[in-house]
Amino acid sequence: MDKQEIFNSSVNTKFFGLLGSPLGQSAAPFMHNSVYQKLGIDALYVPLELSMDQLEPVVTNLENFHYAGSGVTMPFKTQVHKYLDGLADSARFTEVVNTIVFENGKKIGHNTDGTGFVLSLQKQLGLEIPDHNYLILGAGGAGTAIACALAMEGAKDIKSLCIAKDYFCAETLFDRVDRHFPFVCTIGEMTEKSIAAALEKYDVIIHATKVGMYPKVDEILFDPDLLKPHHIVADVVYVPVETKLLREAAARGCRTLSGLWMNTYQAAEQMRLWLGIEPPMEYMYNHSLEYLKSQGKA
Repeated sequence: MDKQEIFNSSVNTKFFGLLGSPLGQSAAPFMHNSVYQKLGIDALYVPLELSMDQLEPVVTNLENFHYAGSGVTMPFKTQVHKYLDGLADSARFTEVVNTIVFENGKKIGHNTDGTGFVLSLQKQLGLEIPDHNYLILGAGGAGTAIACALAMEGAKDIKSLCIAKDYFCAETLFDRVDRHFPFVCTIGEMTEKSIAAALEKYDVIIHATKVGMYPKVDEILFDPDLLKPHHIVADVVYVPVETKLLREAAARGCRTLSGLWMNTYQAAEQMRLWLGIEPPMEYMYNHSLEYLKSQGKA
């Protein structure tokens, strides 16, 4: 974010924060601020990198420092709900929050990650959600939010695989989803064998871990030769825009979806919640892509 943007702010500027750590890879401030500038909106999206022990006092005092809302990213998505006054349906089922909205003096948690991902499947690939089954690799905040959003849109069969050390936390998160959407989601331990078996059954493959994220761009979670042309492969990672997984999947005839589309749709949902605007989707995607290219991270 250009320091000049801060100097150009006024008493009428609406400030929105991004709570997380680290924030060096995030394209969110650039995406939001470029849209505000294009539409002539007096608003500024500010990255606020903080530690876990700073989370509660920062969230508690956001309004006191004239913030009108905030985004939330790792590692706080599963923790911040404890410091809010309520949760919207998008976050209530999982207690995973990536967006804070101030409503009538109360801090309400939303989740636009899951909503944004489902919209990207529908709008970019034309998927009818109930017509497919879904394998989610990774059961953290993003994976759980995606599972919940898919279930809310009518998905009937969702399988999530996670590494052994995360299994207990993942099981807790998915239990919350199961309470509201029984018999839709199952969870298992992620191994070479379990991935191979799941790929035989599921047609939409959703990668929701950090594997392959910049700077470790040559990493991939599983043997891509397990993929078949009927698979649809989506990655939540958007730095780089085309991960090794997506390249390998495309080479095997799979349809693919970059995490940059999910990030674009979820950011648009945040803008609708905060400002009531209809954001320019293609502009957001293309402008973010150019930004990542300029940083050598596309």
